[in-house]
Amino acid sequence: MKKVIYDCDNTLGVKRSDIDDGITFAYLYAHPKTELLGITCTFGNNSEHVVYYNTVQMLEDLDINDVPVLKGGREPCEYNSEAVDFLVSMVNKYPGHITVIATGSLCNIAGAYKKDIDFFHKIESLIVMGGILGPLYLNGTLCRELNFSVDYESANQVLFNCDKLTVLSAQCTQHAIYGHEDVQKLLVQNTKFINKFAKEIIQWIEYINPQYGNRGIFINWDLCTAIYLTNPDLFQPQIRRIIPSKENLKIGFLQEDRDQTFHNAKYISIPEKIKNISDFNHEFYSIISLF
Repeated sequence: MKKVIYDCDNTLGVKRSDIDDGITFAYLYAHPKTELLGITCTFGNNSEHVVYYNTVQMLEDLDINDVPVLKGGREPCEYNSEAVDFLVSMVNKYPGHITVIATGSLCNIAGAYKKDIDFFHKIESLIVMGGILGPLYLNGTLCRELNFSVDYESANQVLFNCDKLTVLSAQCTQHAIYGHEDVQKLLVQNTKFINKFAKEIIQWIEYINPQYGNRGIFINWDLCTAIYLTNPDLFQPQIRRIIPSKENLKIGFLQEDRDQTFHNAKYISIPEKIKNISDFNHEFYSIISLF
């Protein structure tokens, strides 16, 4: 049983805000081999304030009362929060046994490191969704990075101080595409989670559809982190040598040191791609059907 803390900017249920954090939560909560110790809230998709109260409401709607929800920092580099205290407390309670999954800004994770300099040594692993390896175009439109760029100082602290890190970049996670058939497979499942949030899933797809060429799809970016935790074999592994640069992180750019000319560059696990999207989706459906 893997102990997990989910640090996220969940906006499932917030009008015109992404749904993938909520779906990632559902997968983690339902999976028989993960124990979700808590949700620490951060900003990204929306403000931390909106994320926190939306997440509390989501759990209430699902009759879940065994997962604590903690308030995080409300702005970049705001490290004095109950989320930071919770992260530090849990890794000291279960040293070497907690995986932290982060799918929003890295404010709370950097805060935990600032509070406990050994924080990264005490976790089992850190799996992060964020960053771009180059310009990212979807349906011909240049897309901006969100998670690292919204608090680039914190991202810099985390990326270049954690040695137990895997980054799921936008280049990798963009392939977690759910087309019309996939969406229907999801929506017909008669489960508590789908019955409660089918309307919100449909509304998000209708809203985001024009950006994806009106193909009736959505991209399950954040879910990649959770499936990487449980099924890393579904991803093509890749170790990349990344140049530390706050300027790059202002746009979320992870610049590779291909010529190995920077002495302070850091090797980071950044998987190249999802090997087989059908296998990826099958794993998702099999677990979400339990919730």
